[in-house]
Amino acid sequence: MFKAAFLLMIVLSLVVFTPFVFGQDLKKATWLERVSVIYDQTFPKVTSSVIFQTLNNNEIQFSDQLLEKISSREEVRLITFMNKGECVMGVKQNEQCILISMDYQMLKGDEGINALQTKGKEIGDEFISDLNTAFNLDTEFHSIWTISPGSDSMLSEYSGSGGLVNAVYTMPKQETSLIFENFSESLILQDITNAGGFYDTARHLANLPDTTVTVIIIKESVHPMLLFKVSHVDFDFKPIDISHISPLETIGVEKIERTKYFKDLFVPLNSVFQVLIFPNEPSKINTVETNVIQKLETVEDVSEKGWYFASTSYNKIDARFLFGTEKNVSADELVLTVKPETSLNDNFSVENIQVNQQNGGESYVVLIVIIVAAIGAALFYLKGYKRNH
Repeated sequence: MFKAAFLLMIVLSLVVFTPFVFGQDLKKATWLERVSVIYDQTFPKVTSSVIFQTLNNNEIQFSDQLLEKISSREEVRLITFMNKGECVMGVKQNEQCILISMDYQMLKGDEGINALQTKGKEIGDEFISDLNTAFNLDTEFHSIWTISPGSDSMLSEYSGSGGLVNAVYTMPKQETSLIFENFSESLILQDITNAGGFYDTARHLANLPDTTVTVIIIKESVHPMLLFKVSHVDFDFKPIDISHISPLETIGVEKIERTKYFKDLFVPLNSVFQVLIFPNEPSKINTVETNVIQKLETVEDVSEKGWYFASTSYNKIDARFLFGTEKNVSADELVLTVKPETSLNDNFSVENIQVNQQNGGESYVVLIVIIVAAIGAALFYLKGYKRNH
């Protein structure tokens, strides 16, 4: 009788406690990786980007001396490298740039607008030799370029309320694939470049035409934010069909994996696949192939892979796929369908999105099979036990 009770206790323990195997503790990591695919019907183009971001200069490697020098100059807001042609007005298509961006009001001071040119170049010249060394480049002074608050520029989000003054240094443009390999070797931690994942997707993009590399050092209150970005723009100049979206097909890969750099850390918010849609007419997400995450409030909310919608506006859809405990995702799992919306509301409800397949239940299917098998074995044993006693 004791043996039967003991076995039954084991089976009940399996039923009650096995789900906790699937529980995870949220960890911290400084490395962030993101893929972004933007479908813009308003100005027909599709932009695919891989962005890496960190506060740790062991991961994107600039010297402590350079970062301290940037931090000590209160006028400096950020440093940008880009091999995009015509990076600012007046720069040629076959040139690449380093921009040293400074606070407009601080430079202007009491000396007026004339100080922007003289002070801007003076401060820029203090940094350019160190920056050329860090990037292994040979840029020379080109011009001073001013960004007004609210202007249409990739740097305008850093301009604050007073605008930016940029000391621009240029040199002949290099191929993106060459820049990517050189920067990967000199700037990115080898443990990351060897860890695959989003980095492999970035390398794939870097070998496509019309692709650029951008590196930014953004001054923050404690540690500078370091950003490495590879972007490919597809200008079709013809209407973009968003009724059926397969973002990995757009990029040209069959699946995407998270970096192995995280190893066994549970950091579900450090790898994000983003789809942004700017439709010509009010539209909403109709179907997805994986789970829809309703909220981001607890660890359980991000333990299962699926889509979280940061914006459900009919004019701007921002969908972000989180991997949960999964290591990779296939092209089929990321397919979205979109349809026009005639509602008078400002936003669509994620609760109305149709989920074609709930892949997140696979782990629990396995769990149920294990439990059923265990109970079956226990009953078989008990029958035999009773027969013998």
